[in-house]
Formats: sequence, C-alpha cells, structure tokens
Amino acid sequence: MLNKFAAIFVSDINMYDPRGKLLASSRPEIFNLGLISTQMNACAFREMYNRELSLYINQEFIGNQDYLSAYVPLQNANNQLIAYINLPYFAKQSDFENEIAGFLSAIINIFVLLLALSIVIAVFVTSKIVDPLKQIQESLSGFKLGNQQQPIAYKGNDEIGVLVQEYNTKLKELQESSEKLAKSEREMAWREMAKQVAHEIKNPLTPMKLRIQHFQRSFDPNADDAEEKIQKFAASLIEQIDTLTNIANAFSNFAKMPKAHFEDTDIVYVLQSAADTFSAEEEAEITVSSDVPSLVIQADKELLLRVFNNLIKNAIQALTPGKKGSIQSQIRTFSDHVQITVQDNGVGIPEEMRDKIFVPNFTTKSTGAGLGLAMVRQIIESHQGEISYESKPGQTIFKIILPRTKTTTHA
Repeated sequence: MLNKFAAIFVSDINMYDPRGKLLASSRPEIFNLGLISTQMNACAFREMYNRELSLYINQEFIGNQDYLSAYVPLQNANNQLIAYINLPYFAKQSDFENEIAGFLSAIINIFVLLLALSIVIAVFVTSKIVDPLKQIQESLSGFKLGNQQQPIAYKGNDEIGVLVQEYNTKLKELQESSEKLAKSEREMAWREMAKQVAHEIKNPLTPMKLRIQHFQRSFDPNADDAEEKIQKFAASLIEQIDTLTNIANAFSNFAKMPKAHFEDTDIVYVLQSAADTFSAEEEAEITVSSDVPSLVIQADKELLLRVFNNLIKNAIQALTPGKKGSIQSQIRTFSDHVQITVQDNGVGIPEEMRDKIFVPNFTTKSTGAGLGLAMVRQIIESHQGEISYESKPGQTIFKIILPRTKTTTHA
C-alpha cells in the first residue's frame, strides 16, 4: 500500500511505530545502505511525541544534501496512535529551490526593467520641465536693457506653461518700459544740453549787448579817438563772436560724432604722438611706457588720438599751479584686452563733479571738463571698450579698456 501511494503522489513514504522505529518504507534501499538510520529523527520524534503535534516539518540531511521531511501521526478508529507517517521531499526540494531561484530572477529582471523604464520616463519628464526653466534662466542671464529679448516658445498648459506665459508678458512690459525710459533719458539729456548751450550763449551775448548800448550812448564820431574806440569795440565783438563759434563747434562735434573707421592702428604710436604734442609744456613732465614696443589693434586712429589728446590736456589743466606736474601714460597688454592709463599728480576731481564727469557740460572755463570727456566715453564705447577713473587729492587715474581683437605685437 505504501508503494501504491508513493507511486500516486510521486513521493517517498516512511512509517515509524509509536516508539520511533521504522516499520515500512517505499524506498527501503536507503535504509539498507545505511544512508539513514532506521530510527525516527530524534528532533522530530521529540516534537511529535512530547507535544503531540498534528504536523511537523523538519530540516534533515543525507551527507551534504539537505531536504525537508514532514511527519504526521497515524491513528486508528479509537484515536489511538499506531504509527508516524514520514514524507521526505528529496526530489521536490531541489525543484522548489529552482522555482524560488527562477521566481527571484524573474522578480529582479522585472525590477531592473521597471527601473530602466522609470529612468527613461524621469529623464523625459525632467527634460520637459527643465528645458523651459533653462530657457528662462538663459534669457534672464543674457538680459540687458535696450537689447531685444526673444520670448520663450512653450505651448503647454501646465504650471510651467503658466510661468512661461507670465515671463513673456513681463518681458514685453519690461521692454516697453525700457524703450520709454531710454526715450525719456535721451529727451532729458538733450534738454539739459540745450539748456547748457543756451546758458553759454547768453554769457557772451550779455556783455555784447551792454557794450553796444554803451557804445551808442558814448560814441562821438567827431572825437579825436573815435577811430581807436571803433577798433576796440570791433575787437571786443569779434572776441565774443569767436567764443560763440567755439561753443557751436563743440556742440556740433559732439552731436555729429563721426562713425569709427576701423583699421590696423598702432596704439603705442598713437599715444606717443599725443604725448609729443604736449611735450613743450614746461609745467608738466609727460612720459609714455608700454610692455610692448608696438601693438596693432583694429581701431580708428583719429578718434583714439582725440581721446589721448583730451585726457592729457585735462591732466595738464588739473595740475597744481607753481608745482612741477607729472603725467604718466602706460599701456599694458592682456590675453583678450589692452589697458591704457593716464595718471597725473594734480588737484584731483572735486567730489561734487565725480558723478557728472562724463556728462556733457558746455563750459568755457579752462579747468572744466566741457564736452571732452563725454566725447571720450562715446569714442571708447564705439570701440566696444570701457573707461573709468579713480581720483583723490594729488592723483587722478583714467583707465581705458579696449578689446584686443585681431591684434599684433612687434618686438
């Protein structure tokens, strides 16, 4: 009967008496060869006998092979224990382990596939979210007043789309405000210049009017010095007219600044030429130094000469009267730009004038900045350069930065 059941259920079956001794087995050769003792497993017998369990599964070994072994009690009609039935799972243990390994392998493969799929989806979703934000960041980092900014193209209706739409709206409003501000600043600048021109024109007109009125009242054509008075009167008028002409010319030159004509220009030679022009000034010692004997850049030679002439002239005018002045010009070269400095040991720029040093100021005072520095800045900016200054009592330094595009140095 054990062999019949073993064949039906494809499993070995062993039977032990209530004292744990083997009664029968569907595979007796295992016991005959001494691979397993004919006595029931001590741990299993102890659990089944003492605790009277209805089922006990024990981990057992044959050499290096471990397997599971199940035990159940067998009772007669009077509920008396007559034997213990044992089912060792020799064949099914390895299959079970293989099934578990296959199941774990399938789970791992599924998780790897899901992880890869999640990464792809995350990259795609992140790209969709980050790209508009990156465009906003690039647009903000490159934003400059006066420059035309392109709106961001984004057709989504999500939160990013709302943010991009709001950014484009604010960008349009800001550009409109920038244009209005620039227009207002230009109008204010021209109004200020017109006021200054009118003021400077009135300065010589007032004495001219008074002089003519006085001449009308006091002139006697029959007097002995009549001819002399006419000559003095004419000379005075001519002097005032020359002043008006100078003011008009200065305004015309600034308003009609010629467009820069870029060509190969030796900036060291231009600076030295400007210094030589003023070398006859007895009250100032003018020097020029450079870390290269010659430096050719793309620039307008005439406009740069005007810049250096103006800076050196202003430096001479700023010198302390009666004191030996020193004006030092220097050229230093860098990888992407060239730096020119003009330094003097004059009185310095007054504190109240420093904020307006580059603002057009029509004045006839010999120590005034006039239109010179305004034109200097306009010329430097037309060369894509920068100009700045540092000033304190006893020292003023003007620094010019010009791009070193297509430059050539000569030893």
